[in-house]
Amino acid sequence: MPATDQIVGRLKAIGRALEMRALTVAQHASERAMILDALLPAAPVVVANPAAPPTEMMAAADAVRRIEYLRDGGLVSGEEYMRERKAIEVAMTPPAPEPPPMVEEKPAAPAAPVAAAPAAKGAAMAKGSAAVHLASYRSRQQAERGWQQIQKAHQAILGKLQSDIVEVNLGAGKGTYYRLKAGPLASKDAAADICRQLKQRRQYCEPAAEG
Repeated sequence: MPATDQIVGRLKAIGRALEMRALTVAQHASERAMILDALLPAAPVVVANPAAPPTEMMAAADAVRRIEYLRDGGLVSGEEYMRERKAIEVAMTPPAPEPPPMVEEKPAAPAAPVAAAPAAKGAAMAKGSAAVHLASYRSRQQAERGWQQIQKAHQAILGKLQSDIVEVNLGAGKGTYYRLKAGPLASKDAAADICRQLKQRRQYCEPAAEG
């Protein structure tokens, strides 16, 4: 894997070559797409866990300098830079104080559907129902941690979906992976819609089935 400076230098070099007409537009676009796809593949097989957001001012400043470097090198767009910087600012914003606990004047009556909830949950996770494949890991523990991070990052989309970790042996030379899936979903169309939203957030996602 070449160093960051080498990658940036090559991108600048092919840009100058295009300006000098030493490369055609098609040749420049082809090589640039190859470099960027190697760095950020459109459909990665394994997705690394998202980095934890900074919790200290120095770490936040380092994160901002990093994305500024990527923007200046042409590796991320201005829109991507602003989105990442906003996320860093949000992470550094102190949480709002929790409201005082509410005191009920009289005990609430127990709801009848509550007792049936565990059975409904087990039925909803039946094998073969529609789901989404979010990532693959080398161990079940990594998959469990990955689910916590992905669910937290995309709570608005994943909602109350449940995780389903499936062990898959890919044979000699590849070994065993643990596929992280989320479901259940009403249909394959619902799974495709969730994947469309997650891919817009640069989260790997493919429609799949439970189990």
